Amino acid sequence: MLPLALASCQRRELTYYTEAEISVTADWSRAGQEEESRYGATLILYPQDGGAPRVALMGDRTRSTVQLPEGRYDALLFNRSFDDFGTVAFRGQDNLHTIEAYAMQTETRNETRVITSAPGKLASAVMRGFEVKDRTAQLHLVPASLTRTVRMELHIEGIQNLKQATCLLSGVPLSILLHNGSTEHAERGMQEFEVQDITPDGDSGTGGTLSGTFQLFGMPAQDEAKIKLKALLKDNKTVVERQVENLEISEDTDGNGVITLKIEAEVNPPLP
Repeated sequence: MLPLALASCQRRELTYYTEAEISVTADWSRAGQEEESRYGATLILYPQDGGAPRVALMGDRTRSTVQLPEGRYDALLFNRSFDDFGTVAFRGQDNLHTIEAYAMQTETRNETRVITSAPGKLASAVMRGFEVKDRTAQLHLVPASLTRTVRMELHIEGIQNLKQATCLLSGVPLSILLHNGSTEHAERGMQEFEVQDITPDGDSGTGGTLSGTFQLFGMPAQDEAKIKLKALLKDNKTVVERQVENLEISEDTDGNGVITLKIEAEVNPPLP
């Protein structure tokens, strides 16, 4: 009878883990990303007890269903997935407060990091302290834009000789935190972008406007904001550089709260 008694002492208690079905919905109207609707989204659920985060890929970025054990979670939602951006990568994914997006396409010029391709449109939403305690629950998130849309207009004389131009904006952050959009502690560098439109003034034979729209992780401080213009003239040989300071920066908000920043400046001296 002794072996039987020993066997009975080795009985283990069974633990049952209950999981709830969470209905997830998202309203992207504040993100300014109508063209992104065909892409999915990524939902990360961080247990507040310190457990490993759970990642759910949403093929339909407006709704999904996930299974979660009971507990409290911090939820983070952002558009696309970790691998869907050609110009943005992610790091610090293990913690809500450290996960950030950073510019993937950079190079070093004269000891300065330069973003050579603007980050794509990025938006996120956070819900802190989401409690799972019943068999079913609902989670609704409203992402807002993280990247800033910038419209640049440079007024210049000598535009009749200009073939194409590239600009470098200094003092821009190279990364952004997803949970609050902060760039306070981000490394700063320069961002390169192409002039998209060269428009002569209607009443002038030599004056005109260089313009373009691009994305930034955040704006530089006013005292750091400078643009270096590199212009190729129509002879296909002459390259002229101009340092543009005293930028005028303003904001325009649409009906959904999406902000477009406008940078405007005069370029002097005129192009030859």
